[in-house]
Amino acid sequence: MNFASPYFLGLTAVLAPLTFWFLWWTWRRKQQAAARFVGTRLYQQLTIGVSERLQILKRVLLALAVVALLLALARPRWGYVDEETAASGLDVVVAFDVSRSMLATDALPNRLDKAKRAVLDLVDFSRADRLGLVAFAGDAFLQAPLTLDDDAFRQSIRALDTDIIPVQGTGLAAALREAKAAFGKDSTGAKAIVIITDGEDHEQGAIDLARELAKEDIRVFTLGVGSAEGAVLRTTDPYGNPVFVKDEQGNAVKSRLNESLLRDLASAGNGFYLPLQNRQTIQNLYDQGLAPLPRSLVKAGKSRHWIERFQWPLALGVLALMIEVLVPEHRRTVARRKPDVMLSGAVVER
Repeated sequence: MNFASPYFLGLTAVLAPLTFWFLWWTWRRKQQAAARFVGTRLYQQLTIGVSERLQILKRVLLALAVVALLLALARPRWGYVDEETAASGLDVVVAFDVSRSMLATDALPNRLDKAKRAVLDLVDFSRADRLGLVAFAGDAFLQAPLTLDDDAFRQSIRALDTDIIPVQGTGLAAALREAKAAFGKDSTGAKAIVIITDGEDHEQGAIDLARELAKEDIRVFTLGVGSAEGAVLRTTDPYGNPVFVKDEQGNAVKSRLNESLLRDLASAGNGFYLPLQNRQTIQNLYDQGLAPLPRSLVKAGKSRHWIERFQWPLALGVLALMIEVLVPEHRRTVARRKPDVMLSGAVVER
């Protein structure tokens, strides 16, 4: 069993004892106030026939109704049915640059974090599409296979770091090869590769490989992160102090966005290039590049639907309220004794 609205379950755990305590406290306060107002002896005479047990029962029923109604709002569910489901969409593999140049701060807070936010935005637009993730630097590997599980894909994005690949550099050809392999034999729909990088390629052959992919109906789109002016790369030492990244000659390394290479790569892959600026860039990528591609069946299987049982606590709460209304506070009706005969100024009672 589980609850569709667990917030109300927590609220029930808090309010249930408070409700019982409040009803008991108000009942005791009512008795004490009445006794002080009319006096203890007269109060006892006035309450002859009033059942203390019935009063307690009415308050217990009222508290039970409150608890039952809160449980109904929590929407308890047990039991389920499996239904056949199908979804149509694209297969999109994101090739994500995790080389050290992605730490440049010409994109705030740095290229890596800005690129992560962009891919997370892409998840929002690609609800019906399968997404896969390839991380690359000097080498490439599959970080997340094609999936419709948005949460799992988001976790894979957040786990990206410049230290996950020990081989430094930017190998776009290796990224394309790994992205192609990620589609697998079960991928029968439209396919696209989205490369997000600063474009500093340290190996040859990426453009030729993009042409081959286009012949296989795999589109290649590129997103450039950074600026043409570039920025000097910084990192931190073991003590957390900022230091410059230096080359073999000891010079500070400056990284620049290579837009011309990314344009040529996208053109060879029958796609297009966009400089990464904000969420609108990702919307343009999806609306103009991915959305027009033909959809096909990318998943068929069973979907489990839980059966809600809120009717049971709701019915219990309504029943408790009805019983509370019907339960009297008096055990029986006590007839008052009336004066019978007046003799010599004295009242003679029967």
